[in-house]
Amino acid sequence: MSNISEKKAKTFLVKFMMYIAMFLVVLGMSVVINETNNLSSYTTALLAVTPIIPVIFLLRLVVAHYRSLDEYIQSVMGESLLWAVGIVGCSAMAYGLAAEMIELPSFSPAFMLPAIAFTFGVAQYFQLKSDFNEE
Repeated sequence: MSNISEKKAKTFLVKFMMYIAMFLVVLGMSVVINETNNLSSYTTALLAVTPIIPVIFLLRLVVAHYRSLDEYIQSVMGESLLWAVGIVGCSAMAYGLAAEMIELPSFSPAFMLPAIAFTFGVAQYFQLKSDFNEE
């Protein structure tokens, strides 16, 4: 890896962690403010979605980083994302259909993005591992 690409990767990682930290801070503040104040339902709803703001900036950062990568890595990441969305989407649909027929605990959609991110990482690992073994 060249010094330029190492510096870009380090800058990306620092910004990525900064946006994650901002998300956690905004999330914590919104929960504390909501629990310590008697707010209207509109204010509570607005407060509940404020942690999405750092996530939007994080998404912009990830897309810009993706565009700067070479075609092979873009291909690996694209296929991994398809697998992740497909697996998590099918799992959510299966859970929803099963919940219509039997009693299952409720599931918050807030866990969908972390599930996709985790599954994306696992899919990317296996795809890179299989590509490496083919060579």
